[in-house]
Amino acid sequence: MARVEAVVVCLLIIAMDVVAGVLGIHAEKAQHQGRRLRILFIECRQPVRRAYELGVAAAAVLAASHAIANVVGGCSCACSRDRRATPNRQMASFALVISWIVLVVGLALLILGALPNAERKAAKCGLPRHHFLSIGGILCFVHGLFCLVYYASANAAKREEGGRHP
Repeated sequence: MARVEAVVVCLLIIAMDVVAGVLGIHAEKAQHQGRRLRILFIECRQPVRRAYELGVAAAAVLAASHAIANVVGGCSCACSRDRRATPNRQMASFALVISWIVLVVGLALLILGALPNAERKAAKCGLPRHHFLSIGGILCFVHGLFCLVYYASANAAKREEGGRHP
């Protein structure tokens, strides 16, 4: 039964990260549908409300996926009482740290790409923010990979720990 639960959780995490990635990429496409004018290093862009909605949705799904992976994965890798960590525990710790880094960068890019589209007013001018939404969407896929590695390694570490103690 535990293996079926693990497979379901892994599929849920991957599905949520894929949805977040696709939303981020579609937000980038929607943003390019607005009017733009570029002069040297300054770009004036008409806000696109659909890009804002898709970008915020991608950030929310990414955050939810991360929360589920961390809650279900537990804290067995960080709360160890043993001085020597098993390879599974080391891998879980590594994947956890990398998934947090990817989460922070991905969320920042999705939010920074979506915020200029929040207003329905006239075009705003400033430095261009090219591909923030699509790069954030791609990082959602990377996040899914590291969360999957974290969850699988944390579960394996829990099983090892359960087998060692009588």
